[in-house]
Amino acid sequence: MARATKKSNVRLIPQPDTGELDAGQRRAILDGTAIPTAYKIGYILNFYREPSFRAIEMEFGLTRPEIVILIFLTVRDGASASEFCEFSGHLKASVSRAVILLEKKKLIRREPDKADSRRQLLFLTADGRALYERYIPALKAREAAMLDCLSGDERAQLGRLLDKLAAHVPQWGFASEL
Repeated sequence: MARATKKSNVRLIPQPDTGELDAGQRRAILDGTAIPTAYKIGYILNFYREPSFRAIEMEFGLTRPEIVILIFLTVRDGASASEFCEFSGHLKASVSRAVILLEKKKLIRREPDKADSRRQLLFLTADGRALYERYIPALKAREAAMLDCLSGDERAQLGRLLDKLAAHVPQWGFASEL
């Protein structure tokens, strides 16, 4: 079993013995922010991703950027790191470090782009695909648990709404107020 990476972000989350928020208090916080939709999406995502990624980091020694790059490459093998950054919004520096680590672990290989030799294309190796196949069932099970409270029709509706939001991402632009 692999250990957490040297620069691990793994932290144990203390579980309170008492004082846990009830459903009404949780709802008041989620609805009470100035950005309730984004805050709720973040809240849900954190409870999906944090325990899942911590477990993968502890068991397989992968960092978060490494995990998401491997997931991306299972769908878009042969993409460049820049394409991944554009698609995911991840910072180039953390992606660059992750690509170097994945290559050292022999989970991906880089090849020059035949159309532009300055660009490197990323490909999953057999070991990278095998490792992905070992951790993806836990992520799928976590997703199923997350969606368990929804009916089939609600899941389909949520899927359509998420597709619509995702398609709209390029039109957001950059927040000029920040």
